[in-house]
Amino acid sequence: MSDIRKLSEVRAEIDAIDSKIRNLLMERMDCSYDVARAKIGSGDLTIYRPDREEEILRRLGNGISEDRKAEYLAMVRKIMEISRMYQYGMIYDNCEEVSEKLFAGIRIPDNASRVKLRLTRPNRPNSMSAILSMIGDYGYNMERMEQVEEETESGTVTFDLTIIGDLNDIHMKKLMYQLSMESSGFRILEVL
Repeated sequence: MSDIRKLSEVRAEIDAIDSKIRNLLMERMDCSYDVARAKIGSGDLTIYRPDREEEILRRLGNGISEDRKAEYLAMVRKIMEISRMYQYGMIYDNCEEVSEKLFAGIRIPDNASRVKLRLTRPNRPNSMSAILSMIGDYGYNMERMEQVEEETESGTVTFDLTIIGDLNDIHMKKLMYQLSMESSGFRILEVL
């Protein structure tokens, strides 16, 4: 039993590691800021590139033992998701034409409480869980998710989602923008 560290020692070590992680994450956020500024400056507002992210995950997963690999890659994937969220928010705040195009022709009631939308995603692991995570990261809940179509030839699946929240809220608008950029066939069906 003497070779087992005390829980208090392990927790102290975790606290020290968490401080280091925090500093590294803030450095990464600074880089995300620079990426978004460069994208805005160039006019190329594409942030999400699944092929690039898959290549990064493959590279970062090399050398990680199998008993930790899935969890490690889940953490890395989450860091990339949050970085994209930050970048999309910056683009939304700095490019007025983004919101004009996204919400053109959509009537948004003063007391909207739900948004029903349709989107298509690749039919592969983590594709829809990333959408669910994104909705939660923006502070919203999903009321309903219904599969509309599965296209085996193209390897995609289309869903109707109902998200609880007010489309007048800036965070909901940023969520809609990110969903529109990371899904094909995105459209807002109804604002309730």
